[in-house]
Amino acid sequence: MSADDTRRVLPDYDGGSIVNVAASILDAFEVEPPSAPLRPDLLPSSGLAGPGGTVLLVLDALGLSQLDAALSAGCTPQLARLIDMAPLGTQRLTSIFPSTTTAALNSLATACAPAEHGVLGHMLWFEEVGAVVNMLTLYPVGGDTPISEDIVRRVPTVYERLAAACVPSTLITDFAFEGTPFTNLLTEGARFAGYGGLSQIPYQLELALQAADGPAFYSLYWPLIDTLSHFHGPDHAVTPSPACRVEMEFIDLMVGKVADICALHGCTLAVIADHGQTTLYPQRAVSVDGELRAALNRVPGGARRALYLSGVDVERVHADTELSAGLELAIATDEAIAAGWFGGACDGVRSRVGDVIVLAGDGVQLLYDYGHGTYTQSGSHSGLTSQEMVVPLIVVPGD
Repeated sequence: MSADDTRRVLPDYDGGSIVNVAASILDAFEVEPPSAPLRPDLLPSSGLAGPGGTVLLVLDALGLSQLDAALSAGCTPQLARLIDMAPLGTQRLTSIFPSTTTAALNSLATACAPAEHGVLGHMLWFEEVGAVVNMLTLYPVGGDTPISEDIVRRVPTVYERLAAACVPSTLITDFAFEGTPFTNLLTEGARFAGYGGLSQIPYQLELALQAADGPAFYSLYWPLIDTLSHFHGPDHAVTPSPACRVEMEFIDLMVGKVADICALHGCTLAVIADHGQTTLYPQRAVSVDGELRAALNRVPGGARRALYLSGVDVERVHADTELSAGLELAIATDEAIAAGWFGGACDGVRSRVGDVIVLAGDGVQLLYDYGHGTYTQSGSHSGLTSQEMVVPLIVVPGD
């Protein structure tokens, strides 16, 4: 991996992150956003407005590095066409910290930084239930009943804000997600339209637009680049992934269909990722074990690229020579908050992120056995490397 790929990239909450994309969507419908819209150099004022509405296509984990690899390979002609049509081409944005799906999708769904919406990672300590909770399932570690999404919900969704202004929203995502606690958290205020496969995304969009009575917001989500990158590794120029390359060919077909539908109905189309992925090497995996594990006062939060440790300090983490050798950084959580990693002071949710944040090094994953054993992945995210943090934004205006 090149030095540029491993450099630390902090979230640009001041107008250059995925939070600000969601704020720009609200701005496009003349609804006051809770955060600043994108800076004018990234998107002109009301740049997401279209006579037929706005379509946001979120391709989970398609960071800028993976997109560049696909474009260089010539396997995404429809995406290349969109970039040519976009007045500003491909824009570089940042994800949020941590650069992980549970936190990032909440930022896209609320136009708020993690410090505001409170979903600060994949695994989080909740004082309300006295346990670390998996934020994708909302199940506490060792528990058999999910916590209520009402415990998690802190701010209105973009969809609720739009509905208050009489602007309807439709979310098009996998039908298997319907009714799950995490999806309920994300989609309050939107109409749910499920799909069973990639080809149904443009079909469901066409149906929604045909039924529309005026401009509306349509949010489309496809997860499989993320899934395949975990299993087979992400597709970067220096670490190719044939599995992800083939997936991109199919995604490209879908993107072309979505773009044609948007043009037909006068919708502005924005294509974005929630975060990227970096390549991991199983032989570099490091387990949190032994004396350090015994020193923790609860199981870690976070994820394998960014763990939250409680009951220890940075000096104690560095005393574990095996773990320390695999780290990019160990930092006191209060210092990370003060540096703006979460986008605010984390008022009311500070306890969720422990005492020390440890970021895994190049190709490293940090493993902790929560009671069901551990497993390695070939790609992951949640850290601050360029591959994990830098995401594309492609905006094609509606006529």
